[in-house]
Amino acid sequence: MTSRKIKVTLPTEQYYVDEVECRTGCPVNTDARGYLIATYEGRYRDGYVISRATNPFASICGKVCGAPCEKACRRGDVDAPITIRSIKGFLTSKCGPETGDLKTPLTYSRVRGSTEPKLNGMSVGIIGGGVGGYTCAHDLARLGYACTLYEKHTQSGGMLIQGVPINRLSRQVVQAEMDSILEYKHIQVKHGCEVGKDISFKDIQTRHDATFIAVGLCQGRMLPLENGDHPDVHPGLEFLFDFNCATPWDLTGKKCLVIGGGDVAFDVARSALRCKAPVVNLCCLEREALGEMTGSVDEREGGHREGVIFNDGWGPDEIVVEGGLLKGLKIKKVKRVFDENRRFAPEFLDDTRFVEADKIFMAVGQKADLSFLDGSGVAINPRGLIECDPQTMATNVPGVYAGGDVALGPKLFIDAIASGSHAALAMDAYLTKTPRLKKRRKLTFTDADTYDREVDYLLDDRQERDELDVDPVREPLVLGTIEYSEQAASDQASRCLLCHIHPTFEGDICILCGGCVDVCPSYCLSMKTLDQLDVNPDVTTLVEKEFGDAEVASDACSVMLFDPLKCVRCGMCAIKCPTGACKMSTNDFVDCYEAAE
Repeated sequence: MTSRKIKVTLPTEQYYVDEVECRTGCPVNTDARGYLIATYEGRYRDGYVISRATNPFASICGKVCGAPCEKACRRGDVDAPITIRSIKGFLTSKCGPETGDLKTPLTYSRVRGSTEPKLNGMSVGIIGGGVGGYTCAHDLARLGYACTLYEKHTQSGGMLIQGVPINRLSRQVVQAEMDSILEYKHIQVKHGCEVGKDISFKDIQTRHDATFIAVGLCQGRMLPLENGDHPDVHPGLEFLFDFNCATPWDLTGKKCLVIGGGDVAFDVARSALRCKAPVVNLCCLEREALGEMTGSVDEREGGHREGVIFNDGWGPDEIVVEGGLLKGLKIKKVKRVFDENRRFAPEFLDDTRFVEADKIFMAVGQKADLSFLDGSGVAINPRGLIECDPQTMATNVPGVYAGGDVALGPKLFIDAIASGSHAALAMDAYLTKTPRLKKRRKLTFTDADTYDREVDYLLDDRQERDELDVDPVREPLVLGTIEYSEQAASDQASRCLLCHIHPTFEGDICILCGGCVDVCPSYCLSMKTLDQLDVNPDVTTLVEKEFGDAEVASDACSVMLFDPLKCVRCGMCAIKCPTGACKMSTNDFVDCYEAAE
């Protein structure tokens, strides 16, 4: 019987970049590991600097980001991810522009340019005053471009203020973040200027050297149900806009029902309670117990806490109207939501029931109003999104770029921020007729002379930020989230696995005692002979370099294998090593830019 060969790879520089998965999981590659360590060590200013380096909306992301960094966090393979978003919120509350200092945060940016650039005589028109548009303006302003944002509403912020309820996100924080960016005086904002009505798209193209479209998906989709056009059936986003930016609806005595299971649906449901609805039901196909619901943990827990009634695993069947009056919704039980290939293909059982409702809100998707692009030649795909290159955000029309949800589809705020930065890089290359640049992280490696970390940190549990017990009716605008104390932030940051640290071995002084393998608590190290490996060309080249001949190596070579997914960075292997052949090595980086391929 032939034993199975072990597949191995030799680490490249990109491997070491990618091994810190919280960084690679973030669309703007924020070094979360860096600010977790700084927080644990009490260096809060340094931690904020790291969080702001790639993200001009760090404060926002410390409050309401969907936290893809946490989904990528390898601590989740041990027990639960680090509370990265909450730790960022702690740092920004101490050092962000919401403290009143608008200028200093600008100096922490590590994107190209400076805080005092020389104007280059070119301008860019940006349609939409959300995070995508403001990020693009921020990055271009650092390079000396004059930027004008055209915002149809009287206030900037996009879905930060139109969609996220006031009780979830402080408007003072939103305004401070935008005001900080507007410290670049060559960025102007024209509020109350609707493109296609107050100014044409063609006029914007004529006035500026390039154009960036970031209007978002501000209209709610409606399901094609019978009676869906009843006056008491509404798009959820319409209701949210009024709740946040205009006059909140009075739902006193009105039983409400929300169709949908995402964050927007929960925002609608929880806001309806704040508008004095006595009962709010939520109906969605996805089942919470099976992990199918797309709404974030925060939103779902908030819904449960505040009294939203969950009808998960039930789909809408019929809007019931009698005598011209809305009576409610007939719903049917879901058999399954996805098929064998995890494609959305809901199937239903014969089981149905009726839920009373005086108002029905649909939160089942979003779309954009792109009528202002009629006749422009800008390509729009069948999903109603602007077609663009995913790397450059360039559309099919030269000099026109798009970003945020209108280009990417419904995603997170941090995705829109990333698209604004990508577009700024590409627009600069287009306008200066130079090669497009991309960010690269240049690594440095340092061996630790001493390394001693107790593995007790693996016993510490994830602890969320505390939530106030808010009465949604009596305290509709009260922010319920309490930022961490310094002790809580430090304790949570100390749970980091330190994925940028790993054992390295110096073969010339290794005596093959196997002590490092024996002491490893996570079994991430193993010593093998060459014939046990599925040898690839890279390994062959290395072996021949060391031993001169593969045949000699087969008799003389021992190989130390390292599984980075198992390692908990305790350093016990290095402590145990009697010769110093095993050390703990740290990789760090500096950001630089190079020509894109």
